[in-house]
Amino acid sequence: MNRRQLVLAGLALASCKKKESPETQVRRLIAGCVEAVEKKDLGPLDDALAENFQGGGLGKREAKQLVFGHVFRNQNGLVVFNPQLTVEANETAASFSGVFVFARGKDVNWQEPGDGVTRYDIEGTLERRDGDWKITTADWKR
Repeated sequence: MNRRQLVLAGLALASCKKKESPETQVRRLIAGCVEAVEKKDLGPLDDALAENFQGGGLGKREAKQLVFGHVFRNQNGLVVFNPQLTVEANETAASFSGVFVFARGKDVNWQEPGDGVTRYDIEGTLERRDGDWKITTADWKR
């Protein structure tokens, strides 16, 4: 194949790729945040929260501080579980509800409160802004 044929084949292949659905994009965003928090990296969460985020009476900064507290509470490794997640999405807006568990080890019963386990049931909304999904609201209960 010559260079022109390679370029045309590449363009044809790229145009054939199926675009991710909004639901898949939102699920990937949430999974990325969960994975990053477990690794003590709050950057992806910061990127995912809209500047005007509101949740549980907290703004973006305070919500990040809440997560920061879980991440750096003690020296034991943090494991973040997301055993349940429901997402509804269209091209411009989405909502989710799920269970998010912060635990100090993988061998915990996330359904039972106990030492080192904090479970949050979270519901939130997202908007697509400048091509990226941003979490705009979230409410939770422990």
